[in-house]
Amino acid sequence: MQTNLSVTTRPAETVEPATTLLDEGKFLHILTELPGVHEEMIRIDVEKTTVTIAANDAGKQVKKMITLPCEVSFCVKRFSEGVLTLILEKNGSSSS
Repeated sequence: MQTNLSVTTRPAETVEPATTLLDEGKFLHILTELPGVHEEMIRIDVEKTTVTIAANDAGKQVKKMITLPCEVSFCVKRFSEGVLTLILEKNGSSSS
């Protein structure tokens, strides 16, 4: 007697991480909680007024799209203890 076993794999669920956007004068700070994600798996896309943060790590998919109040340039990325910090410079910010 032959038995056919079929294994179905569920696609990884996409999780939207908790994110905080802070306006600090000529910079915007984005803090995103990414516990259990390895830094090398994080992809960041900055395009005019949109930032997309995505990661696919150990079957866990994370994606967050953030609409910003102005156009920005990428400045600094830090990742420590599961928290991603992005510092973005506002375009057109005049420095006195």
